[in-house]
Amino acid sequence: MRLRQEMARFAKGTKRGMRVLDAGAGRSPYRRLFKHAQYEAADFAQLSSAYAPLDYVCDITDIPVDDGCFDRVICNQVLEHVPEPEKAIGELYRVLKPGGRIFLSAPLFFAEHQKPYDFFRYTQFSLRKMFEEAGFEIARMNWLEGYFGTVAYSYQMMAKNLPANIGELRGRGLRWKLAYVAPIVLLNRKLAVRLSRLYARLEVSGRRFERGMPKNYVVVARKPADGAPLVSKQAETKTQPKATSTMAELQAEVERLRTETVRTRESVRDPLVDLPLTAEVRTVLDGVRAEHLTYLKPENLQVLARQVLDADLQDRPGLIIETGAALGGSAIVMAAAKDPKRPMKVYDVFGMIPEPSERDGDDVHKRYRKIVSGTSKGIGGETYYGYRDNLYDEVSDSFTRHGIDPAEHNVELVQGLFQDTLKIDEPVAFAHLDGDWYESTMTCLERIAPHLVVGGRIVLDDYFHYSGCRDAVDEYFKDRPGFRLERRTKLHVVRTAGA
Repeated sequence: MRLRQEMARFAKGTKRGMRVLDAGAGRSPYRRLFKHAQYEAADFAQLSSAYAPLDYVCDITDIPVDDGCFDRVICNQVLEHVPEPEKAIGELYRVLKPGGRIFLSAPLFFAEHQKPYDFFRYTQFSLRKMFEEAGFEIARMNWLEGYFGTVAYSYQMMAKNLPANIGELRGRGLRWKLAYVAPIVLLNRKLAVRLSRLYARLEVSGRRFERGMPKNYVVVARKPADGAPLVSKQAETKTQPKATSTMAELQAEVERLRTETVRTRESVRDPLVDLPLTAEVRTVLDGVRAEHLTYLKPENLQVLARQVLDADLQDRPGLIIETGAALGGSAIVMAAAKDPKRPMKVYDVFGMIPEPSERDGDDVHKRYRKIVSGTSKGIGGETYYGYRDNLYDEVSDSFTRHGIDPAEHNVELVQGLFQDTLKIDEPVAFAHLDGDWYESTMTCLERIAPHLVVGGRIVLDDYFHYSGCRDAVDEYFKDRPGFRLERRTKLHVVRTAGA
């Protein structure tokens, strides 16, 4: 009740047409409060419970949108289910526009729920620390369901879990125990029901005491208008030079920090960020994103398009390759960016993803079990691509629908397992590898990397995401000369010298 009142207050301050993200939306219980705005829902959709239609199926620490997209973010009773809460708060800061506001609630006193995805409870001090370190300015932090609400919840849980009748007590001891235990237990259950209702009414009436333990906290915070993160007091203490430092030492420290900052930015930025994409390519990119044909963020799609375009501009010979097409979105963008005369091959089983091997870690096998269980969600809550009846024809039709006829643009869709179909006997100018598991990645590297031309590049989609892919890459390129690995938003491998 009180959460809905607080949310209604926040929604009332949201202007018509503003873009609102519900991060961890679940069944989207607050969608109607924001019917005057552009409401968008995101959730990781890993539980068995029903979900409302989702715009983004993703982890809250990696939301597939550009920086500064949303005017408002709401995040209700989600943070306790996130294993990396600081990273989640930082991601919500990223997607907010400068001057945008966030409404977040998190529990301090609540039973374990949505198992096994239940990791933390939060004090006001932990919330304040995470928000301020992310760069937010906290406007207010309220108790949500204060002392009376917490007591009401305790009685509610007591009423829910105590036996409801004598039959539930049988078998728990000798009969003579029932004569004494049963009346006390059953009486306390009935009393707990009434007390929970009484204290809940006191809480709703507003006659509460903000002392003891609140059930939840609500944080309303603002991203500074300049979008710059704040420097925490702890960080200031660590970086503040000693008072006895000389001017020369101070200048040297400033120069060191400047160099380190530049190096960090350069290490993750698109190496071809200044290379403009044509209007046609951008239209295709926006189209495949709108149709949920790719998991990749716009900036990652732009990286692929620019690499393909650069291969043409540099007159770099060879094939364009994608292994692991899924719904075909990234391949369509790459095909739109290349010269129609340059051959491109797209390899995929165009069906259910193959089983991982013993070389893959627990994270991979857990993900595979989810997929084969039939409960995995596709992009935007749609049917997961591995469950489609005729994915090959779907992908082929998507190419044509976006103005890229495979025959006219020299694109070949090759269906089958990589070990059966991936047979390269010509130079490769650029390759995008999205094979997920160890064996798939290793097969692609063994058959593609030796044919990569000098200056050519491989982008690996899952190096930072799946242990099997990471192990295969590290193993293949260990002590292998002629290649440079660049840790950008995705891992890039550049051919620096011939065999």
